[in-house]
Amino acid sequence: MWDMGSGSNARADIRAENVTETGFDLVFRTWSDTRVARVSASWLAIGGVADSEQWNIY
Repeated sequence: MWDMGSGSNARADIRAENVTETGFDLVFRTWSDTRVARVSASWLAIGGVADSEQWNIY
């Protein structure tokens, strides 16, 4: 969920940083004249894959 101002373009980036086996930091960034009232996010943890090549992002 995000609640952004309507007077300008919504510019945002959300990503996981400092990832370990036990946790991570979820980082939300904006730039330019983006105005944010509130943001929330959720995630789903999944198990390993049979082949490490399956993690490639296209």
